[in-house]
Amino acid sequence: MWNLGDMFDAVAAVVPPERQAVVHGDRVVTWGDLDRRTNRLARSFLAMGLLPHECVAILSRNDPAYIESFVACLKARLCPVNINYRYTTDEIGYVLADSTTRLLIYQSEFAPQASALKGRFPSLHLVCIGHAEGGIPRFEDLAEQGDGGRLAITRDPSDPFLLYTGGTTGRPKGVIWPGKAVRSAQMEAPVVRHRPTSLDEHAANVKANASPGRVLPACPLMHGAGINATLSELISGGTSIILEGRRFDPQELWATVARHKASRVLMVGDAFARPLLQALDAAPGTFDLSSLQLMSSAGLMWSLEVKQGLLRHMPWLTLLDVLGASEAAGLGYAIMTKDRALPTGRFDLAPLTVLISEDGRVLPKGRPGEGFVARSYPLPLGYLGDPTKTAEVFRVIDGERYAIPGDWGRIHEDGTLELIGRGSLVINTGGEKVFVEEVEEALKRVTGIDDAMVIGLPDATWGTVVVALVTATSHVEFNEARAKETVRVDLAPYKVPRSIFVVPTLPRAESGKSDYARARGIVADLMGQVRQPQ
Repeated sequence: MWNLGDMFDAVAAVVPPERQAVVHGDRVVTWGDLDRRTNRLARSFLAMGLLPHECVAILSRNDPAYIESFVACLKARLCPVNINYRYTTDEIGYVLADSTTRLLIYQSEFAPQASALKGRFPSLHLVCIGHAEGGIPRFEDLAEQGDGGRLAITRDPSDPFLLYTGGTTGRPKGVIWPGKAVRSAQMEAPVVRHRPTSLDEHAANVKANASPGRVLPACPLMHGAGINATLSELISGGTSIILEGRRFDPQELWATVARHKASRVLMVGDAFARPLLQALDAAPGTFDLSSLQLMSSAGLMWSLEVKQGLLRHMPWLTLLDVLGASEAAGLGYAIMTKDRALPTGRFDLAPLTVLISEDGRVLPKGRPGEGFVARSYPLPLGYLGDPTKTAEVFRVIDGERYAIPGDWGRIHEDGTLELIGRGSLVINTGGEKVFVEEVEEALKRVTGIDDAMVIGLPDATWGTVVVALVTATSHVEFNEARAKETVRVDLAPYKVPRSIFVVPTLPRAESGKSDYARARGIVADLMGQVRQPQ
């Protein structure tokens, strides 16, 4: 029953038009502005001849225009497509071709890529955010000119958007999410207080809430976690606060929380949380963070030690760690407060989450065991144009459809789920399986190590050996032998890295996710240097 475009219309009709919807430094887009501007944009897109469910790709850093483009697509029944702004022109072109995109909205800094792509796709419409040349329509003109009233359009709960995910190998894949499934997944989160059963009930709840949330997504909006958190807050009548910096800066984040009174920060695991904690440790009490109520994370491991450190500075906080994937939202949740904690990588199972054995059986719910973590509805439809991969990940077992993204988990006696690792990242060394996340977390607990990435390298004797890249704490002398001895307390001997290399920075995307392909190249170079004769 839920359609995200209908929800934006309904919310705009009941919230005060002067309420902030999007904040970006000194720029504020009010709810009245957001409603009118996205209605105009939607009309402009349709005037280009785009038809329902045709694709609109967005190539932009975090900016109000990204959110406005996305919402306008939802209102026009068009399918928004996320583009990683770090992609090469060829990679962008692949996504455009794969999704048969009709319109590309891009920031002016990406004009060279847009111009090259227009040459490859002559029928592709272009809209430029910022300074435009060559007669290309300016985003701001489309947003400010024309009829800003509600569209006379009948939408459908199945109106989709495409979430492109790079995965660990191969080309990006587009996961098709119907809007109704997105909203259903959002309402499952344990911190959601109201679960209305109709759009009218939802609008009434929004109207009655005089103090809605103010979310600050620290990660790029082009990633699922960033845009989902923003959409969730906005369709609850709240505000999205966007950082101005081109790169993540913990000082900027805390200053922005204090300045704009954010109530929630969304980030991605220890890659964000650890530098945030270090900034607080370096200057305790510098920022007024009293408005902050919730910090949430999805997509990367968030260690217990870092959570404890954040609560030391903000004991009133609730920390929400979400286990999910582009193909399956809300597999599990770990809620931590000063009075409640779960070990690193441990989650409370979501109601519809199960384990699937390696031979494809659903394991009995509530019993200890190991298997692939899976869940049933709400789910995506599958991968765009890839029936083989869709059949592999989205399986019907005993009449029920499940998403099985590839995470391997263990159910403990107390019913909690421990995430062991990603099946696609498993290292097979001497016939034994090693999940890289388990080793990475053990390394990050070693005094003197800030961050870690673990990969497997070919080996003539063992098939593959475990090797690690780490960044070291500046004021602590790193000792490789001592680090290995420390992790042996938590890990079996075959899981201990054969070599540990200290590097200035780890190869991560701006979302915080590890780039294991680049890590392999770095390690190969370092191993070659070690083997060279002196």
